[in-house]
Amino acid sequence: MLGKEYSSKYVPMSIPLDCLYTFIDNIAKEIDKNTLIYRFYPHGAKNIDNLEELAEDLDWQDRVLVYPIYCYDQEPLNYELYKNIIYADKDYFEICKSLGLYKDFNFTRFANIYNKKCLLHSEKRSKNLVRYESEQSCVGVYYWSHALIALDWFRYAQHVQPCKNVDKRFLVYNRAWSGTREYRLKFADLLLQLDLKDSCRTSVSAVEPELCIHYNQANFANPAWKPKSVLENFFPKSTAASSYSADFDLLDYQATDIEIVLETLFDDDRLHLTEKSLRPIALGQPFILAATHGSLEYLRSYGFKTFDHIWDESYDQCADPEKRLYKIADLAKQIAGWTPDEYARKMSQAQVIADYNKKHFFSAEFFDLVVNELKTNLHTGINQVISSGTDHFINWWNNLLTYDEITSYLKTKPNYRGFTFDKVQHALTVANSLTKKTII
Repeated sequence: MLGKEYSSKYVPMSIPLDCLYTFIDNIAKEIDKNTLIYRFYPHGAKNIDNLEELAEDLDWQDRVLVYPIYCYDQEPLNYELYKNIIYADKDYFEICKSLGLYKDFNFTRFANIYNKKCLLHSEKRSKNLVRYESEQSCVGVYYWSHALIALDWFRYAQHVQPCKNVDKRFLVYNRAWSGTREYRLKFADLLLQLDLKDSCRTSVSAVEPELCIHYNQANFANPAWKPKSVLENFFPKSTAASSYSADFDLLDYQATDIEIVLETLFDDDRLHLTEKSLRPIALGQPFILAATHGSLEYLRSYGFKTFDHIWDESYDQCADPEKRLYKIADLAKQIAGWTPDEYARKMSQAQVIADYNKKHFFSAEFFDLVVNELKTNLHTGINQVISSGTDHFINWWNNLLTYDEITSYLKTKPNYRGFTFDKVQHALTVANSLTKKTII
């Protein structure tokens, strides 16, 4: 019997991530009450119109005087996705554009009087973050968001222990392959080339579930990832819902010994581990991690142990993604070739590490490590925003108000949640008073 990965009856679960953002909001307000969280809602949305404040029904004046915290902590940062976006107030945009005053605010689009704003994110070694800090005056605030998310999503795993009835050595979840996940198709191809298909409990999506196109019709960002085999002729079709990674199927872990985790980022330089890497840890399962180079070291920095004295983990230090993928596939081939006695001995050693990792994952020590890192980095970020000054806002609006077209538009604009002439004048008064206070 196959698990939910193969079941067309699986119903996506509702994921209340606002509990996380309310938690972060409380931490921020302990630092300074004058903060405001922006996050995408509903969760999983990427459209700029879905970026909203956590608090509801705020006026422009309420938003402009606070320290903004933009949350882009679920997905890898994507600067290009939000370049040159036209925002909701299209009339104002067109006036600015006609006067040569257009400014690209990317997704950090809401006005505020401070020169900087916090960008809450979950990645390291990030060129996208460098761009946000240099081009959008953001202060990067890192924390491992998926650690807190996984602790919530997989909380019941603490109370279960898979009773092994192994029929495959490896568990490989392989669903979506668009964007940064193209390499997953090549990995399925390598499983066929190395005669590993029968050693794996896995599936494929020949038609990308988000784009609804077959991989033969796709334009691969990296042509090396295009499979040579007709994958759907060899693997079951994946029917898992997009929310499947927020759940776990005990049957899959009972039927396998090692999970080969196919992370969101692989052909990339960033460190960005999601709940996918933490699911086998929560289930007490040994794992091989297909992610960006240095990801195992990243896990170890949070107190987890890996399996370098049991099998070869040198793949983690291989910066070339194609070579790294081949090394991971070759490692699986080596493990599949172990004799029964060797396999039993080494899996017994690996299980000791997996049991340690599960205990550490659900420990107060790990939770405190992640939360204290968030508190420390958020405290630093908010202080940088507070001390950044307000002169950019003052100069920007003083320049805009020299144009009759702008002034006239603001004076005739309906007095609702948006900005009006009087609200801009009030914000300028506050900004000037803060500047004078800073100078003193």
